[in-house]
Amino acid sequence: MGIGDLVGKAKDLAGKGKDVAGDVTVKAKDVAGDVTVKAKDVAGKGRDVASGVAGKAKDVGAGLAEDAREVKDIATGDGSLSEKAKAAVDAVRDPGKPDAPAPPDAPA
Repeated sequence: MGIGDLVGKAKDLAGKGKDVAGDVTVKAKDVAGDVTVKAKDVAGKGRDVASGVAGKAKDVGAGLAEDAREVKDIATGDGSLSEKAKAAVDAVRDPGKPDAPAPPDAPA
């Protein structure tokens, strides 16, 4: 085997190396694209979950604010302390009920 043969074999190996490198590059780009798509999907789902949680938190906050207003109205209304406490507990136990039961008037 002469120098010419060795040079030819080296060129063949170099060409095969380029082919393999090209295949690996294409495969890496495919994988990177798949990962990017999946990351975007996960990010979108994360946004959906966060939006849902934020909406629920807003609803809960509004309900708590309404309960607080009801309890405040009961506390500043007429009736004994125990009547007010019972009415406040009833109002908080039954959220969303349009009107909390009003405490009976205090005896004169």
